[in-house]
This record gives sequence, C-alpha cells and structure tokens, in this order.
Amino acid sequence: MTMSEQLVVGFNPMPATNKVAYCSRQIRSRLIWLLVSIVICFWIWLWQRQSLDAAQTAWLFGIGIAYSLIWLGIAYLNWRRAKAALAQIAPGVAMTVSRAGIWLQGTGMAWPEIARVGIKRGRFGGSPALEVQHNQGAVASVSLAVLDTMPGSIDAAVRSYSAGTQKIDTSKLGH
Repeated sequence: MTMSEQLVVGFNPMPATNKVAYCSRQIRSRLIWLLVSIVICFWIWLWQRQSLDAAQTAWLFGIGIAYSLIWLGIAYLNWRRAKAALAQIAPGVAMTVSRAGIWLQGTGMAWPEIARVGIKRGRFGGSPALEVQHNQGAVASVSLAVLDTMPGSIDAAVRSYSAGTQKIDTSKLGH
C-alpha cells in the first residue's frame, strides 16, 4: 500500500453561502419586527394619548423602536461578515500538504521553515482559522469553515508528511 504524495485541500463555499442566505432572512425578519414595533407603539400611543405627555411618548417610541433597530443592526453586521467570508473563497486549492512542506493561500513553506502549524480562535464568534507561521514570523491562514477537509485529516497529513516534526497546535483555541 502506497501513500499519496500530497493532501490537496479545496475550498467549500457551501457553508458560507448558507450563512449569507440565513443572515439575509434574519434582516428580513428584523425589518418585519421593526414594522410591528412601530405599529404596536403607535397603537399604544393612540390608546393612551390622553395620559401620555411628550416625554413619555418619546420614551415609548424610543425604547420600542430602538430595541428592534439594535437587532436589525446586529443582523446587518452578521450579513456583512458573512458576505466578506464568502468573498474570500476562491475556486481551486486552499492548501496542499506534502513531503516538501505546506502551501497555503499562495504561500509555500518548507518543513524546516515552519515554526508552528496551529488553529486560532475565530474573532467575534467567527470560525477558527488554520494558520502556518514561518520561522521569521510571517503567518498564512485560512478559515476552517471554508475548507472541504476536516481538521483531523489535515493534522494527520501534517504529522505524516513532516515526519512527526509538526502537528496542529490547538492551544490558541482557549478551551
């Protein structure tokens, strides 16, 4: 039985595409709830307008609408992040692990040049990223969510092709 000469990891745009669609639906839902909030606030104002002064009316509409606007803003920011993640996905190969070293997003490093192969925690709830650090400090990384290969398979390839000198370090995940 012979081992393949390299592990080729491609991009998988499906999770990012699904996230963009989900966030789009969230924005639509938040807009509907904003309209519902406006209608409810207006209905309460019509019902209680004799007992509400100008400041109470401002508080009623301010709090009622601000709550929905905040959630709409959060949904919009999530949608922008999802769109940005989808835009980073290029067709083709994301990384290659071979006996010569690792090629990741246009950066090739031989095994002796690699200081660390690890997984870094995603920012603000984003996906963790696989990163390869050069001995001189340069870092190449790619989000795990866009790869078509599981991290365990990549780790097995890194251990095998580096002859046991490297492994995927998960200490930055901060369990």
